[in-house]
Amino acid sequence: MMMNAGRVRHARWIVLPLALMTTVAAGQPTSAQPPEPKAVYTLKDLIGRTLATSPEIRQMQRGAEAAMAKKDQADAGRFPQIEVTAIVGPSSRARGTVEGGSPDRKDRPTVNNVFERVEMKLVQPLYTFGKLTGFRTAAEEGVKVEKAKVEEKTADLILRVKELYYSRLLASDMLGLIDEITEDLDKAIEKTQRQLKAEVPGADEMDLYKLKAFRGEVLKNREEAQKGFDLATGALMFYAGLDRTQPFDLDTIGLEVAAKEVEPVDRGMGTALELRPEMTQVRAGLKAMEALVKAEESNLYPQFFVAVDGVYAQAGNRTRQQNPFAFDPLNDRYTVVVLGFKYDLDFGITRGKIRAAQAEHLKVGETKQFAEQGIPLQVRKAHRELAEAQETLKATEDGWRNAKKWLVAAKANYDLGVGESRDLGQAAEAYARLRADNYKAMYNYNLALANIEHATGRAVKEEAK
Repeated sequence: MMMNAGRVRHARWIVLPLALMTTVAAGQPTSAQPPEPKAVYTLKDLIGRTLATSPEIRQMQRGAEAAMAKKDQADAGRFPQIEVTAIVGPSSRARGTVEGGSPDRKDRPTVNNVFERVEMKLVQPLYTFGKLTGFRTAAEEGVKVEKAKVEEKTADLILRVKELYYSRLLASDMLGLIDEITEDLDKAIEKTQRQLKAEVPGADEMDLYKLKAFRGEVLKNREEAQKGFDLATGALMFYAGLDRTQPFDLDTIGLEVAAKEVEPVDRGMGTALELRPEMTQVRAGLKAMEALVKAEESNLYPQFFVAVDGVYAQAGNRTRQQNPFAFDPLNDRYTVVVLGFKYDLDFGITRGKIRAAQAEHLKVGETKQFAEQGIPLQVRKAHRELAEAQETLKATEDGWRNAKKWLVAAKANYDLGVGESRDLGQAAEAYARLRADNYKAMYNYNLALANIEHATGRAVKEEAK
């Protein structure tokens, strides 16, 4: 018992300091980890990441690779085609010659060995009346079509990312504007409440109701602006392949008018007809269909070729026949070179294929004509939107600055007790409306510039600089 009591006391001396150390350690404030800095992306960064990671572009690139493979097939059509067949099998004995007779018989075969047979056939086209050239040209133009599709998708994604980039900046500006107006109204509401509580002469509950009504009107639009901010942010993460758990910032905190020179509309329409990938597609498609029509028409004529046919067959239990009229498929060898032609005669099939190819050619021609009319219209529309945005920008620039001065004066008057709540609310409403219109005008202006680059076909080349 004495020993156990001593052990208990000894244990207390050990446990007590440990408990104190644990308590002290628990009481120490944990060192705050500084938050990781957010990644900052420019518009060019986001476009570059989108183009590098987009599965839509990769899908189009696979189409271009398939077209290049078809071109390789068409190019290889002018080279000889060689077919080699090798077989091994049981061989029935065949002794003697055709002239001298044989002790062996077909109806009582003696299979006591094997034979080996190799057949080789080489065909080299000589003249095809334009079939090979037609297929090669069609395949070459098909590659241009598929590459133009990649460029078209690239231009569409560039425009989409620009739209989202400016949309997020617009939503951010709107949220800042709403918070600014709300802060001013909150201060006025608090002051009015203090005056009412202190029963200051001139304080009126009607002023409080009006200010709260104006504040509600402003806050009504905050949720919509926040939704726009969140949607634009999520879409940018999706297109640029960003981690959705890692928030990011843009390189600028608000919209600014993009400084870019724009070529005149007439020159822009000419540029569009030259650079737009859609025009590249219809031009190449037209040449491809012309070549396919010629290729189909070549089927009306024979296809000339030179061929080499060779056979090597050997069997150990069979006598090789030297009589030129005798042929033993299991034990013989020969090589022959021939000239020939191939002609498929039908009663309407080839003509039908030609008419179908001609119709497809006309169809692509109509598409080209539609593009030549529609693309300049897109350029004119984008220029008109730019001019409208410029005018709105000028009109709202002076408007919001004067409204700001009105709001400052109305706040000062209300603080001094010589202004009315209605004046303050109206000033706040006018400032909010005109500033918001100014932000939208900047957004429309920048987006119109992006639309002009897209419509003229310069978007991809501008981003490649």
